[in-house]
Amino acid sequence: MGGPGVVEAGEVTELVTHLHTLASRFDPDAIPDGDVAGLVVDLGRAGRLVDGMLTRAARRAAETSAHETAGAKDAATLIATATGTSTAAAKKMLKTSEQLVDQPDVEKAVTDGTLSTHQAVVVSETVADAPEKADELIGDATSQTLPELRKKARDIRTAADPDRETTRRRHLTRRAFRSWTESDGEWKAFIQGPGDLGARIEAALRGKHDAVFRAAHAAGQREDDACYRFDALLNLLEGHATTGGEQASNDDAPVPTPATKGPRTGRQTKVIIRVDGSALVRGEVEDGETCEIAGIGPVALSAVREQIPDAHITYVITNGHDVTVAHLGRQVTAHQRTALEARGYQCEVPGCTADHLLEIDHVTGWAITKDTRLSDLAWLCTTHHRQKSRRHYRLLGPPGQRTWTTQTGVEISRDPPAEAA
Repeated sequence: MGGPGVVEAGEVTELVTHLHTLASRFDPDAIPDGDVAGLVVDLGRAGRLVDGMLTRAARRAAETSAHETAGAKDAATLIATATGTSTAAAKKMLKTSEQLVDQPDVEKAVTDGTLSTHQAVVVSETVADAPEKADELIGDATSQTLPELRKKARDIRTAADPDRETTRRRHLTRRAFRSWTESDGEWKAFIQGPGDLGARIEAALRGKHDAVFRAAHAAGQREDDACYRFDALLNLLEGHATTGGEQASNDDAPVPTPATKGPRTGRQTKVIIRVDGSALVRGEVEDGETCEIAGIGPVALSAVREQIPDAHITYVITNGHDVTVAHLGRQVTAHQRTALEARGYQCEVPGCTADHLLEIDHVTGWAITKDTRLSDLAWLCTTHHRQKSRRHYRLLGPPGQRTWTTQTGVEISRDPPAEAA
């Protein structure tokens, strides 16, 4: 290997040869049990370091027309072939590589292995719009899951958007549905559009999704949740095609749909829009005012005004703050349910991503408080609700700042349980 200074291409070749030899000798079953955790951490770090080198070098593949030497169509194809990823992923890496030139803090995090390639793409894209958020995002990447980091990045980009109306018009112009069939007969599709219209599609799917999930589990079937969402979409479309929009019996669907009248699940099956009344009257949203769709995020006011007549839209009109809703009964009122849905329909245990078949839980316990107060209500998935009821785990803190602890106050890992995932 070479000495200190700038790394030469030949040194990387030597490194790859050494790694190849190491990999051929590597036997995971021969690793002592006590060393496995450290091994996984070290291999993960090694992977991020190598990926970081490739990410930083990607722009050079475009600048030098390296693909011509390798006989590839373009730089993205060269990278995709070399890494075994898709061309779309390679294009994202190329874009990130170009952006890192003007993002020294992000480039340093990529160089020292703090950020993986996927994290670097998210962070770099966001820092391009909000440079002042670089340190915050890099720090979050070390403690958050990739989906959590992506949500944080979306929130930052949305806040940095100077004109939501222009953004929505751009999204509306780019709305698309494309489908194609692979050579082996597998059908695939891609869809995109403004967030407010996507929210309506998601809302229409939710009720069917729960029905498919329950029916599959009752039959002993266990599949990835994406499979259930596909079946839900098919059931929804076949129902509309059969009855012109009314609910159909759907006996021939891949997974049977229960009758229209059945047990209430609490599932959010409508679009919840939170908007400040002053903004609605004025016709524009000012700094500090709210105009968003629950589960989607901030949207243009024009999207809200267009959908006001729709019967499937529910509004939570505020005056810059949430109103506390409470009553003495144990059951949740319709207004409280809507307010809960506006807060976000997802299990409130930190790290849990479950977003269907949730239950409304009294955080403190109705037997203690003797009232049902909005601030004391939370969404819990079946697994975490069972743990709270039977193992006396506790959900502490206000909405948005929850912690999950044992009965003695020991905070539980943020990782979701397998059953909830």
